[in-house]
Amino acid sequence: MKVTVQRYSTLVYCILTGVCILTGAHYFGAFEVTRLETPLGIRQRNAALAFALIIVFFIYTNKYLYHCSVKCFSDFLSKYPGEMKQQKMVLQLQTGFAKGRKYSWIGGGMLTGVYLLSEGLLSLESEPLSWYLSVVGLFFWRYVIYTLFCLLFLTRFVLNHFLNEGLIDLFGIEKFQHLSDLVITNAIISAMSLSLIPIFWLGTTVPVIDRVIVSCVFFVLIYFLFLPVHKVQRIIAKKKALAIVRINDTIKQLFLLNEEHKRRLTDDPVRLRKLSSLINSKQQISNVSEWAIDIPQGMKTIAIVFSVPLSWVIGALVDEYLQKLVEISKMM
Repeated sequence: MKVTVQRYSTLVYCILTGVCILTGAHYFGAFEVTRLETPLGIRQRNAALAFALIIVFFIYTNKYLYHCSVKCFSDFLSKYPGEMKQQKMVLQLQTGFAKGRKYSWIGGGMLTGVYLLSEGLLSLESEPLSWYLSVVGLFFWRYVIYTLFCLLFLTRFVLNHFLNEGLIDLFGIEKFQHLSDLVITNAIISAMSLSLIPIFWLGTTVPVIDRVIVSCVFFVLIYFLFLPVHKVQRIIAKKKALAIVRINDTIKQLFLLNEEHKRRLTDDPVRLRKLSSLINSKQQISNVSEWAIDIPQGMKTIAIVFSVPLSWVIGALVDEYLQKLVEISKMM
């Protein structure tokens, strides 16, 4: 009940934040039709829309990330209670997220200053809309850095505390289902974040290099976020290979022992039962899945991969529709 109330209050806060940002942009003339006749006016319109949507998205997802990680780690620790105390886990998460909030303001301020200086927007002669968007841009970069920090912090937290080789056994991979769910959630948030970037490109000619950079950032980030899954797969594959080698060596020893005694294996029921047991164990080990992601989660992963290019296609269609609306408004 408490979590539901918190989510409802967060959602209300997000809606009010988005409305306030768009209202302020409208007050300073960001959506005037005449402004869309210049490249700068189009950029300012796009920035107002993108800042509002992305900031709202990040506010909600940051809250969701914290509660989702606490739940996933709590479910995992219920199966491995000796790994870490619940209170210690929550305290470390709270400390990590608090550190991210602190440094995100510093990083956001630096990025905002660099961007404004490089674009020549820091001028007393700048119009009020430029100053307004500069202030909102500070919050935008702050939330970008904070969200990125949270994603990377949670991934490192999983790698450092919950994926040591002693915990991962051949027949206990289902115990990592909650951690794989968290990995999928982080990847979805990353993909949705990058899917909103085309809003900045509406009505403008986007250089190919911009699309290449965004794509590279996306795939590098996804690769890092899926490192826990890759680590589990490597450890399981290694243990499977070692177990099969040991079984093969034991089977070979059985045959060698029978050759020394000049007897057939079928004449010794004890060794025959042992051979049958070894072959059955080898088959079971060979059939063990190495991946902590099942088929439904795999389908989610495919959807994640295609979400970013799909968002660009949708953005292009929306852009074309908006251009037609502008042309119609000019004719009227």
